[in-house]
Amino acid sequence: MQTPIQQTPLSSSDIFQYNSEAMHKFEKQMARFFGREYQRWRGNKTAPEAYGVSSFEGNIATEVTRKKAIGECYDDEHGYAIYRAFLDRDYMAYTTGYYGADAEEAMASTVSLEKSQEQKYDLIIERAQIEDGHHVLDLGCGFGGLSKYLLNKFPNLTITGINPSEVQTGHIKRLIRYHDRNFEGERFRLIQKYIDDIDIGGEELPLNSVDRIVSIGFIEHVTNLDLLFQKLAPILRPGGKCLHHCIVSIDTIPRLLAADDTRIGDYFPGGHIWPFDELPRHNTHLRFAERWFLNGMNYWRTLDEWHKRFWRGVDELYPRSIQNVEQLRYWASYFSLCKAMFIPNEGNSYGNGHFLFERAR
Repeated sequence: MQTPIQQTPLSSSDIFQYNSEAMHKFEKQMARFFGREYQRWRGNKTAPEAYGVSSFEGNIATEVTRKKAIGECYDDEHGYAIYRAFLDRDYMAYTTGYYGADAEEAMASTVSLEKSQEQKYDLIIERAQIEDGHHVLDLGCGFGGLSKYLLNKFPNLTITGINPSEVQTGHIKRLIRYHDRNFEGERFRLIQKYIDDIDIGGEELPLNSVDRIVSIGFIEHVTNLDLLFQKLAPILRPGGKCLHHCIVSIDTIPRLLAADDTRIGDYFPGGHIWPFDELPRHNTHLRFAERWFLNGMNYWRTLDEWHKRFWRGVDELYPRSIQNVEQLRYWASYFSLCKAMFIPNEGNSYGNGHFLFERAR
């Protein structure tokens, strides 16, 4: 009989159980490291080009990022079970929930993970000015959480979702196949491709066909923002708007500009954390309108809940989906490391940005 993994001496393998003394010690050490890094670069508004990284050059995404998006960097067969174990039950949103406008409010909130995701979607709806009857492009639609919420909230709204991931689109297809009421009828269309591979102006995404474009957790995987915005602009109808939700640093922090230079690259190969000032520089193909910073303690709360749920289900995951101690270390380190990135300076250095753009003409 397999010994439950929580009964093994995991601390000797640098794997710390959730809420253990060893876990708190590790996270405090990492938080001090990131805090020193944020302090070192506080007030740095230098453009990324000075550090050899440009959001105006290259392909929309690197080949490494594209492979990750279609599942080649992860074990698709077992990854889905892991995500199901720790993401919220209603939307499987693999991005931050929203608990409050500042650190104090976020930490004092008593809402569930599921409710925090709904609060995030409501904030996006408000800021993107989404209305019933709109046609929305859900760019990088993940497991379909935003689409599901919008379809339920607005009876006359239609959505096109784009996602190349086999795991995530497989989840959406199951929702459709088993008649999830939110995906009934002709109101939702799924395109299982990367945005690079879609013929803009063709049948899949005709010109002047979309009222709103929303991306959540997509921009971190984009290398050439200028090329992406150039591709998105012709899809929007007159008066159309585009809102991007992504992780940002308030200041330019060189080691975050290219994830492959850091340990985070183990989890997000080819990824970028753009400074809060970077997206507004892209004001040519789409007109920049407004931006907001979401305090990083919102993501800390989300990650901590994911961490708790993951550990609660670890005996079910091991060894069926998490097949060895090294894989367990990979996931356990992910939650602790990410939490440590958001907590310094009470979430005011590293959090999420909302960026609203409009059709230029």
